[in-house]
Formats: sequence, structure tokens, C-alpha cells
Amino acid sequence: MKNILFPTDFTTQSLSVLELYIKNNSTYKNTIVLFAAFEMPDSEQDVIGSDNKPHLQVMNEEFRKGCKRLKEKYAEKIGNMYYKYMYGNTQKLFKNHLEFNDIDEIFFPEAYTLIQPHQRFINPGSFINAAPVKVIREVPVAPAQKSKQVVTQKRELTAAY
Repeated sequence: MKNILFPTDFTTQSLSVLELYIKNNSTYKNTIVLFAAFEMPDSEQDVIGSDNKPHLQVMNEEFRKGCKRLKEKYAEKIGNMYYKYMYGNTQKLFKNHLEFNDIDEIFFPEAYTLIQPHQRFINPGSFINAAPVKVIREVPVAPAQKSKQVVTQKRELTAAY
């Protein structure tokens, strides 16, 4: 079982990208760690109160339902799926985050773009580019099954005289 980190912006589109990975790449149960990074608060006022906790504000019911649907649909490929966030913007902090969560791989396709769900949301691309673990950049495609060819033989009938 591998622990796969997947950066998300909490949209159903991001779950569609994740589904491609699960559907076409997973051959055994993996743990999917949905990830988001946020800037540290600027002042003490930003620390106090639930309004100042972006990790709580970005999660929405549609996203939760989408995660549940994926877990049910691919139960044989997903051992666990949960959300982890990080406050800070340094490479060292991200490396520690990966180590602490035992991340084996990061799935972050080249053409995958994240929207900014909160003003303090950090696009993790720069962290991921220097990550000390394997980064999967291509959206996996299931190998095409070989089509079966039907072989017909023509028999020539000859008459014996």
C-alpha cells in the first residue's frame, strides 16, 4: 500500500482528475491524502476565531460527497482517503509534511491547474517541483486491451473422381 499525496482545490473537477489516477494506475489499495497549503496568518487577529481558519472554510458538501463516491466506487483500490493541510510556505516545511505523513508519491499532472478557493491558499507547484519523493506528472491511461481477431479459414472443396 502506498500513500499518495494529491493537491486539491476542493472542486469536483479535481476529483475527476484523481479518479483518472485511481481508475488507471492503482493495482492495489492505496491511501489518498488530499492536500492543501495555506499562508501563515499575518497578525494575531487572523489566528483568533473560526472565520480565520481557511482549512475549515474551503471544504464543501459537494466535495465531501464526491470523495465518498470515489471511495465507494473504487473500494478495491482505495484503502483510505483523508484531507491534510499545511500552514506555511517553505520547502523544508513541505518536506517535513511528506515525511510525517509517510508520503510515497505525489500525483500532480503537468496540465492540472488549481483555482484559489481561499485568499491564503498556496499553489503547491513550487513545493512539488523540489519534492524528495516520486512525482507522477502524466495522467495514467489504462492499457488498451488487445482486440481479438477472428480468424476464418476458407476451405476449398475438391471432388474426388
